[in-house]
Amino acid sequence: MKNKNILVFGSTGFIGRSLSKRLLQSGFKLICPVRNASRIKRNILSGDIGQIEVIEFDINNLNQIENLVKNSDVVINLVGILYEKINLSFELVHYLLPKKLANYCELNKKPFIHVSSLGSTYKTKSNYLISKKMGEEFIENNNTNHIIIRPSTVYGEEDNFINLFGKMAKILPFLPLIKNGTTKFQPIYVNDLSLFIFNLLNNFDKYKNSNLAAVGDEIFTFKEILSHIFSSLKKKERFFYMPSFLAILQGKVLEKFPKPLFTYDQYVTLSHDSISDGAQKLVTEILNQDLSNMKIITSEYLKKFIDKV
Repeated sequence: MKNKNILVFGSTGFIGRSLSKRLLQSGFKLICPVRNASRIKRNILSGDIGQIEVIEFDINNLNQIENLVKNSDVVINLVGILYEKINLSFELVHYLLPKKLANYCELNKKPFIHVSSLGSTYKTKSNYLISKKMGEEFIENNNTNHIIIRPSTVYGEEDNFINLFGKMAKILPFLPLIKNGTTKFQPIYVNDLSLFIFNLLNNFDKYKNSNLAAVGDEIFTFKEILSHIFSSLKKKERFFYMPSFLAILQGKVLEKFPKPLFTYDQYVTLSHDSISDGAQKLVTEILNQDLSNMKIITSEYLKKFIDKV
């Protein structure tokens, strides 16, 4: 499938940067719709001249999508948000955009790979998880040439999860434990996830119309992940078991900020485990290699938060 034009929505995001680099290094040509063209510079450096086409894109102008799909051979959607903005809602990003992509891919007979989220469900008050489920369900019911991928928490050198709590553990006297730290995750390394998507792209017909969990080899509770962070920073564990009412209040206050560290919807999302025990066998099979070890990899990039004497 080399030299094919791959339309990648979300190429500048955490997962998108890893996948775009892999696609470019493998000889694919990329079409990258972005809100801010300057953010794509890192990807351009890993490709040859003319290998990547950057297009200014307004997600609110969904009519622009049809021509982009027509001019591509495969469509990959990685776009997702963790909190809403005034002009950027969960419904728009996780449902309306995938809906348009699914329709135009079906109409133009283009393969469609959509990255959603593990734990998406209607049985929740989390608007994030509901919107993710809406997007998945529409694709499954209206597109006959798709693969849906549902990752658990994704970690890596530039993640906003392990790094956030590493920074907090460095400067705060304690780390907050919401819902007693019992929520379970099955984290997958970003490079494993990008290879997973890459291999599915190259074996599309074999996995066509599948809905696949993308998970790591081990399951951890939220508390176990934070304990690992303390250990990596060579610090004594210090937790504050945050009562639900305080976590809710904190979420509702912080979500008013332009870039909130925590929102009420994220509090609700933490009521749901993000695991698919057993799915790691198929992930390993598709990767054609062992899954990465979360503790070993995160320990390396957490070193930057260790206090220097």
